[in-house]
Amino acid sequence: MSHPPPSQVLSTETLYRDHNSWLRNWLRRKLGCSHLAADLAQDTYVRLMSAGTTPGVADSRRYLARIANGLVIDLYRRRHVEAAYLESVRHLPEAEVPGSETRLLIIETLLEIDAMLDGLPAKVRQAFLLRQLDACSYREIAAQMAVSVSSVEKYVAQGLAACYTALHGEPV
Repeated sequence: MSHPPPSQVLSTETLYRDHNSWLRNWLRRKLGCSHLAADLAQDTYVRLMSAGTTPGVADSRRYLARIANGLVIDLYRRRHVEAAYLESVRHLPEAEVPGSETRLLIIETLLEIDAMLDGLPAKVRQAFLLRQLDACSYREIAAQMAVSVSSVEKYVAQGLAACYTALHGEPV
């Protein structure tokens, strides 16, 4: 089989044909499950096609691995959120436990919130969470973070603006 020069960009079909077995094996070693590896390999190619770009020959495996690794991180993040949610409803009376459709909507919403928070700078995220979840005053947050109260005000405002954008799809 002759390979194109390293600078040549490959089609998705060629990437799939030349690297799918390698990618599935790479994912299987990482995940310990061949079925899950096959699913994530397929999702990798879907993500690749959605992006509309393909790498050059020399970068093929690294490019595929980067996409697949992101999907693995998403999988673990989803599992973590689902486990935390299930733990929180475990203590509810059975009649109050949301049904499976509601559960999926709640988990999707929690994942969106998690992604939005993950996209914030560390200080903004910390100040925002201390204010929203722990109900700390700006002065308490400033002391804990060793920053000024005006910095905390700016951080919390940035967090609120990110929530608004995530909710409405447009900046404040």
